[in-house]
Parts: sequence; C-alpha cells; structure tokens
Amino acid sequence: MSDPLYDTLFRPTTLSPRVTSAAPVREKGVHTRAGNAMNRTRAALLSGAARAVEVSGTKITMAQVAAAAGVAKATLYNHFRTRDAVLDALVEQQVETIIEAQAGKTLGVALVDAATAIATSPVRRGLARVEPAVLATVARIDAAAPGWQRARAAVEAALAAEGRDGVDIVLRWLASFLLTEAEPESIALDVAVLLTGLPAPAPPAA
Repeated sequence: MSDPLYDTLFRPTTLSPRVTSAAPVREKGVHTRAGNAMNRTRAALLSGAARAVEVSGTKITMAQVAAAAGVAKATLYNHFRTRDAVLDALVEQQVETIIEAQAGKTLGVALVDAATAIATSPVRRGLARVEPAVLATVARIDAAAPGWQRARAAVEAALAAEGRDGVDIVLRWLASFLLTEAEPESIALDVAVLLTGLPAPAPPAA
C-alpha cells in the first residue's frame, strides 16, 4: 500500500509531478500585504499539519489539519488541494527549517545542531510512536528523492566551505537520527569522531 510520506520523499523525479499547491511566487524584494498574509497562513497550516502528523502519522485527514491549524477547511483548500499536497509541503518545510537554522555556523556546530533537530523533532517522535515503519523507510537514503537531494546539497556545501569531503558518510550519520533519538552531548561526541575521519576533497584531475 502506498504511503504518503514515502511517496513524498521517494517518488521519481522524472515522472510528471502531482498537481499541488505552491507558495505565492513574487520577485525578490517585492512584498505585499496579501502575499505576507498568505505566507503566514501557509505557515500556520503547516504547523497544524505537523501537529496532526504527530498524533495520527501520515494518515491525517484534511479536517484534522484544518482543526489543528484553527482554520476553516475552505481556508486549507485554498492552499492545499489534497493530503498529499500537505505532506509534500510539510516535508519541504521540515528540511528547509533544519538547513536554514545552520546558516553561519561552523561545520561541527552545524552537524551537532542539525542532528539534534532531527532527533528531537516532534514530527519524528510522533511517527516513531504511531508509524515507525514510515521512519524506517524514510531513513533509507535515495539519491532521487527530493528531500534527500536538498539535504545532500546543503551538506555538500557545508563540507566544501571547510575543505572537507565525505557527504555520503555525513548523510548516513544524519539519517540514523531519524531512527534513534540521542542527547546533544552524545551527538557532540559523535561529531568529534566524525570530523577526524572526514577526508579532504580529491585533487582535480589533470
């Protein structure tokens, strides 16, 4: 049976995309009251979706999302047409939130904070409680998965900024926290060992 969260992360990128709702697109630097209000509403809806997933896993209903967000179903449907569209946007938001939170940090600090954010995520904890099989599936890295592609690009950039390589090693390490929660102190010890083993980038071919 198809699982919405699995489909969100692991659907092939070469297939025609599902028809989903997207955030308003505006030129950089251009802000409008209507656009800001839509972004705030969308953020509130995704917060409600996160709370719904914590309770019910990926088998949420649109009514649950609307209730958790404190809005009418009509408002929810103005932004997302289906449950799959909600889950698509929630995955994107969760990944981007972790990535954006690491901006400006050194590699070691960023790795500790990113792993801690994954391990202690309320959404992850909810899924671990009600749908552990979903987490086991999501934790399997797939190079074609949009969520993992975004995570890989961010890790690769962070490593390159400090003259390191080993993106696959770091991704597998981060993925482990989808399955097992850990305390920041323990994660910090892991990072200290991890950093000593990361290789330098291979020299360019002649």
